[in-house]
Amino acid sequence: MTLATAIGAIKAETIVASHDPEIILSGAFAADLMSDVLAFAREGSLLITGLNTDQTIRTAAIKHLIAVVLIQGKEISPDMAEAAREEGIALYQTPLSKYETCGVLVEAGLRPYRSQAEAGQHR
Repeated sequence: MTLATAIGAIKAETIVASHDPEIILSGAFAADLMSDVLAFAREGSLLITGLNTDQTIRTAAIKHLIAVVLIQGKEISPDMAEAAREEGIALYQTPLSKYETCGVLVEAGLRPYRSQAEAGQHR
């Protein structure tokens, strides 16, 4: 699924535009704990979070994520938007909850990625 398709599906507003909205996402990861993002998120993913700080963007950059979606219409601080511009991370805001956002994306065809251990358990 492309970033543009995903963003359209969740009716997100663009705060910091992507350099390539047609880039293919490797998946999506939803978390508010940046330690979880560092441990489990995969390069090329979309991060769905309620944490509206510049540290969210810095963490996304470290993990080479494509974009960050802030949920529930939470206010995006100037520091967060500036960090997104500096790091080249697209930033979006959706009125949907984290649960709704994930559900809409799965329904639209963006599949979650699993660890090899998890994949073996779900066959």
